[in-house]
Amino acid sequence: MLGKLKPYLLRYRSLLVIIVFLMAIVALLGGFTISMITPIVSAIFGKEYASSGPPLFRFLIDWVDTGLPISSMFRLAIALIIVYGVKFPLSLLLFFFSYNFEQKIIEDLRTELFTKLTHLSLKFHTNSNTGELLSKITNDTEKIQYALWRGIIHLGRHLFMLIVYIGLALWASWRLFLISIVLVPLTLWFLNLVGMRVRGRFTNLRKIRGKLNAMAVEMLKGIKIIKAFNMENTEVERFKRMNRLYRRSYVKSQVLKEILPEFSEVLGAILASLILVSGGILIFKGIITPDKFLIFLGSIVLAQNPLRQVYLAYGDMQHGLANMESVLEVLEKDEYVEDRGTRVLKEFKNRIEYRNVSFSYQGNIPVLKDINLVIKRGETIAIVGHTGSGKTTLVNLLLRFFDPSEGQVLIDGIDIREFTLKSLREKIGYVSQDVILFNDTIRNNILYARPDAGEKELEEAIQRSRLDRILDHFPKGLDTEIGEMGERLSGGEKQLISLARVVLKNPEILVLDEATSALDAESENLLQSALGEILENKTVIVIAHRLSTIQNADRIVVLEKGSIVEVGNHSELLSKNGLYAKLYRLQFTENGEA
Repeated sequence: MLGKLKPYLLRYRSLLVIIVFLMAIVALLGGFTISMITPIVSAIFGKEYASSGPPLFRFLIDWVDTGLPISSMFRLAIALIIVYGVKFPLSLLLFFFSYNFEQKIIEDLRTELFTKLTHLSLKFHTNSNTGELLSKITNDTEKIQYALWRGIIHLGRHLFMLIVYIGLALWASWRLFLISIVLVPLTLWFLNLVGMRVRGRFTNLRKIRGKLNAMAVEMLKGIKIIKAFNMENTEVERFKRMNRLYRRSYVKSQVLKEILPEFSEVLGAILASLILVSGGILIFKGIITPDKFLIFLGSIVLAQNPLRQVYLAYGDMQHGLANMESVLEVLEKDEYVEDRGTRVLKEFKNRIEYRNVSFSYQGNIPVLKDINLVIKRGETIAIVGHTGSGKTTLVNLLLRFFDPSEGQVLIDGIDIREFTLKSLREKIGYVSQDVILFNDTIRNNILYARPDAGEKELEEAIQRSRLDRILDHFPKGLDTEIGEMGERLSGGEKQLISLARVVLKNPEILVLDEATSALDAESENLLQSALGEILENKTVIVIAHRLSTIQNADRIVVLEKGSIVEVGNHSELLSKNGLYAKLYRLQFTENGEA
């Protein structure tokens, strides 16, 4: 899994080289302090009790050790001030470059994840949980960020410190060093055992957190239904159960992670005991000098903190890698509507054709079966049928939100997969029942269709969509903020903004997916008035719930269980006395009773 992170690390290799270089310098400067034991011992007890010091720091040791106690101490103080005066700005530089490195990688991951989600097929989004996807973009990338800092940068810093301290200890006494490493096999075995369990725990924790996010998203989106059915307490109890499960899983995961550094302290105590006994024996036998023993002991003691931090960083890295797995689940998905077409659809001339088209979302359960339909340029075609009959799926195939499982959708005799997605969708306008607006101004929501449109074009689109008739309802007119998903607007207001957006786009083919079914009578009349003008000279496909709105359609296509069962105009279909006539009489009776 760490290998999957490698390309992101190497993307900024020059920055990584600078960070590694600074880590090494700062670690070496940190090792200077313990090396000063040699001139201290020499000054206090005499040169016969001290060695010449570690080779790396010998030039400073020689300068400090004048042979006169007071003079040596004075020079030692100066050397410490100089060393730490240099270490301070270098440490700040290390932090600056490290945070930049970490944030560049997280920025790339977030952007790639967001980009991937925008390009993955509608089928992927249909089968995915919105809350869990949101968790991947926010929580999981945040945990990877923490893992990058703690698990790689923090780990690197303390590994360099460990190398310096181990180097000093090895120089001081290789015999004591060999005694010290008897515990290494036990440490590595324990590290691997606990590390794997930590990753498993945090993988489970991430999944529970995704479910928590999903529940929160469902509550916020469905708050009206929750209140209407008096289900507030039920939803709270559901959330409490999941939240309690998260708490328990979190505590277990964190406790398991903390075993690593606590275990290192136990090992440290055992190690210190072995060193004290063995070191005393070596000094009394004259094998090592007192300063070497003190340097060895100091190095081992000082190594305990970086060793503890390495253990902690390893646990954090396992945590981050569990979240990296979650992000990679999306980044490695290949559920695309492939944009391999090379033709540019410059103009729609003659007709749209569905030829032997079948489609299924999952497995062998067909949503559309052997559809054959021709729509001529300039025609208005209405699609009707029971809920679940495949009406929306039919137009989704034209927009290439999905591709047919079998058969072809053609424009002017050319399979639409041969066109670039951009040129295909530029020719099609889409207005849905569930209007999607963004948390921005009315102006920018309309300009979403054509950000480069001029003010005159914008005004014309507003007039033709009849949006100008309600603009005085808004305190700031076009510059009114409409809230998330247009929550501050009524259904009619949303639909008129959506209509203005598609008018500004000015497509040759227009798809209206039950665009008036959720509107009140006044809003519907306003919308129908606008549509009467807008639909002139357009090829229009209308998915209708209210059959009264499509009586003037050139042809009406009736779907039942994914198949076309009737085609004709309003009068022809009524005279056939088939499914359309049945649906029409049913609606007419209901409206009459109302």
